[in-house]
Amino acid sequence: MMPTFSALPPSVVVLSLGTMVLMLAITIKRSEIIDAVLTLLTLLVALAVLPMGAAPSALFAVDDWHRFSSALIILSSIGVLAMSWRDPTVREAHAPDEFYLLLLMSALGAVLMTAGRNDITFFIGLETLSLSLLGLIGYRQHRIEAGEAAMKYVVLSGVSSAILVFGFALSYAETGSLVFAAPHALHPVEPLLAAMATVLVMTGMFFKLSAVPFHTWLADVLEGTSIPVAALLSVVSKIGLFAAMLRYFAGFDLMTPGSVSDEVTAVALLSMIGGNLLAIGQTDLKRMLAGSSIAHIGYLMVALLAPGAFGLGSAGFYLAAYAAATIGAFAIMEAVSPNHTHLNSLQGLFRTRPALALGMAVMMASLAGIPPAVGFFAKVYVAVAGVSAHRDLLLAGLIVGSVMGLFYYLRVVRVMLMPATDEVSTGRIAAPGNAVLISALALVTLVLGVYPSLLIPRNPIHLGADVEAATLPVSTQTAIR
Repeated sequence: MMPTFSALPPSVVVLSLGTMVLMLAITIKRSEIIDAVLTLLTLLVALAVLPMGAAPSALFAVDDWHRFSSALIILSSIGVLAMSWRDPTVREAHAPDEFYLLLLMSALGAVLMTAGRNDITFFIGLETLSLSLLGLIGYRQHRIEAGEAAMKYVVLSGVSSAILVFGFALSYAETGSLVFAAPHALHPVEPLLAAMATVLVMTGMFFKLSAVPFHTWLADVLEGTSIPVAALLSVVSKIGLFAAMLRYFAGFDLMTPGSVSDEVTAVALLSMIGGNLLAIGQTDLKRMLAGSSIAHIGYLMVALLAPGAFGLGSAGFYLAAYAAATIGAFAIMEAVSPNHTHLNSLQGLFRTRPALALGMAVMMASLAGIPPAVGFFAKVYVAVAGVSAHRDLLLAGLIVGSVMGLFYYLRVVRVMLMPATDEVSTGRIAAPGNAVLISALALVTLVLGVYPSLLIPRNPIHLGADVEAATLPVSTQTAIR
């Protein structure tokens, strides 16, 4: 048992222990303050132990990519925790304690996915995240829209998980291995069967990432759930899944003929254009950010299709920029009006609450890729990665999508500059934790936009791509058979 335990990523161990402690604390005495403090301490300790190593394992890859993406997941979860504290939409359920437990479990599932080197470990992390999100989406059980959003999520999540497992089954039938990698990287005997397995696994991931044409559920789910959960779904789950997708293709050159590069390119282009088209016509801020999230997944696929450490570095930088701006936008929505997310709720915000309006303008500029916000350099970094891989079609889609995005991002700023309404002028005061979160994210977004070298590591991010070393022992494969 000791070698197995020592092979676990330290952050996974901390999050697992913290989840059990929090569950025990809820059982002994219900206290929202104690639960929130325990959740925060667990996340901070998990962040602190990320630099620690682990014993070599066929199940987990504790490399630089796992540490980087896990740090983004944990920091984003802390941001969601800050905006959830004393949130009236969370307290509507009259039992906010379980909210923090589900939040911690979702972070555990996402972190586990980033280290998954085996189909089983990845799927356990994926389902831990998915089931936690299901509980969080339907947490306001007496609201019809929350129940509707949870029902849509559980049905489509179940379908995508089934497709994903079918792909894993075909991959195992072809290669005899449960290594979490595209079957082509394991030298298959039947390339057609390997291609079918890869396409099925990709389809399941695209469903979870809400990439076009598997995106129709995202806007409805975000609209039906609370703002903190919408932020969690838009950021934490996307980081975990995209980090896992990069690991899945780590040992497979997407530039080679006959690969699935064309399929990924088509989904990337559809997501860039379709996500922006979805967002342009929205008047609800959560639905608008749903379309924005879909478009940014398309931009990230440019880095996925740019092989090597340069593509990996641009993907990491873009994920960090996207997480900061999106969490910040949701936090400002929470501070202005947690129950009313129509675009008109921001009308006149520059005159009534200029600090929040300035923060929202910074977040919109970052998402749009306008300097000096960090989103500008993130898009340039991804574009340069695309140029190095000669992805001309994807670069054209990135440019067109970015121009389309300017319309609805700047529309938010225009609405905030309009004359104030009574609804906005009588808005509530932001909670202290949320105010600190907004200030920190706005500062980080601007500072990293001016000094991007603070985030870019001196050495390239390392992604353990040696898929053969991750093969399960023969005795384990025989037992599974």
